[in-house]
Amino acid sequence: PNSKDEQLPDAHEAMTDFAETDSGNAGDVIEQTQADAENNGLVPHLLGQIADMVTDRQMALQAGELIGWLDEDGYLREDDEEICRALDISQAELDAVLEPCRAMSPAGVFARDLPDCLALQIHRQEKWTPAFAPLLANLGLVAKSDFEQLADLCAVEIADIMTMLRVVQALDPRPGRAFQTASVDVQAPEIIVQTGRGGWRAILNEDTLPRVLVLERDWEDMAQRAMSDSEKNFMKTNIRSARWLRKAMQQRAATLLRVAEAITERQQGFFEHGMVALQPMVLRDIADALELHESTISRTVARKTIATPKGVFALKDLFSVRVTPRRRPRPDADRLDNQPIASARSVQARIAALIAGETAGSVLSDTRIVKILAEDNVIVARRTVAKYRDIMRIPSSVIRRRKLALKS
Repeated sequence: PNSKDEQLPDAHEAMTDFAETDSGNAGDVIEQTQADAENNGLVPHLLGQIADMVTDRQMALQAGELIGWLDEDGYLREDDEEICRALDISQAELDAVLEPCRAMSPAGVFARDLPDCLALQIHRQEKWTPAFAPLLANLGLVAKSDFEQLADLCAVEIADIMTMLRVVQALDPRPGRAFQTASVDVQAPEIIVQTGRGGWRAILNEDTLPRVLVLERDWEDMAQRAMSDSEKNFMKTNIRSARWLRKAMQQRAATLLRVAEAITERQQGFFEHGMVALQPMVLRDIADALELHESTISRTVARKTIATPKGVFALKDLFSVRVTPRRRPRPDADRLDNQPIASARSVQARIAALIAGETAGSVLSDTRIVKILAEDNVIVARRTVAKYRDIMRIPSSVIRRRKLALKS
């Protein structure tokens, strides 16, 4: 990831806080591609616009593939080199297909970063002036409320900065989020975990994979028939598009399997013992192991599920940050250096299990939970236990004791 990617989360947070105060019919492509789309959400919303925005059949196929590369915010995070290599297209071809894609609704989709997303929306509203460029390039100053420096950088008065910020305040830094809906449908898992001699391994559930059937023999038979040059070109264009789409689907499945295998290799304990044994693992760990972009991993695991001996989980639920204790000078500092590494989700599972075993006479305070976890060499602060309780919507020990007393 480049430095721009690394700065993006801080800029997102700042903006969120600020806001709270050639031939063939492209329509045919939609029918082929929508088999791989959800029944609602950002993906089908964008797929439905391809027929109106892209008239070239091959470009329509490429646009449909690029839609699948967007993350949940509607951003296209990968760099151009990676996209061109994956889609087997040139930079000029990518630029050509991105132009109509970046004009799709909602405004801001296909942005490469936060300033680009906001700029797309300001242009769409026809409010763009040159002063917005330095403003969007220095969003960190917005969080600091350093309006004087912003005015200097933009070569405008502070009053103008405030007017510009009101425009920015009304924008959506995550245009794809509005299309996220909670699905109640039963989703067949894309990944199935099975045990073998070498431990647990991941396999693809082929029933969930999109299929593209290219009738090569029919194409060869038709190519032998007498036909005009325009008819031959039409046939060649369609068979080339079909082969390209098939290759894209195969590459997507191969990437999913690679990611699933890497996750499974790291989470062997989880498949044996459940969430309490979940190891710390973030997107960058898998990205580094597979030499892929973090956003590629994020896009690959999004809305994918995995069937395990402990149930069906969202693939992204197997990612969890490590719990890092606050270090203080102490005689037993070596114990901290040698303690087992625990993930946040595993600690939450341990806390939930301890509380689930409470009785009216043995309700555990947060301090007591800290001590019990420490006995297993899991070192966390009391406020961390309280935070995890809040995340899991578990009330305090006082409320739990009162409820248990009423039940008894």
